[in-house]
Amino acid sequence: AAVVGYVDYMVDAVAARLIGGDALGIAEAVRRRRIEATAEDVFIERLLGLQVSAAQVRRGKDFIAGVVDRSGEGDLTRLFDTAGGLPTPAEIDAPGLWLARIQL
Repeated sequence: AAVVGYVDYMVDAVAARLIGGDALGIAEAVRRRRIEATAEDVFIERLLGLQVSAAQVRRGKDFIAGVVDRSGEGDLTRLFDTAGGLPTPAEIDAPGLWLARIQL
């Protein structure tokens, strides 16, 4: 969930910075791609255990927004800095717990 939230956040941020007014169209295309997956995409996602529900997407987006609100965009890289950087399921719902654990 956190990785999907991170991807959505970064797509929005990069598109807005590089493209400006048409940024929402690109971000929407990325999200639509997730919804309109082909049978082959679904098979591979299931094979790799990568299926993400709408609820997980929402939780991930809320987690990323919570981290950015509390600590800033720059600290999002901490998700990937170490093996223990990804949040636990409880931390997804409480970004402050994740920030405390990684000592930000």
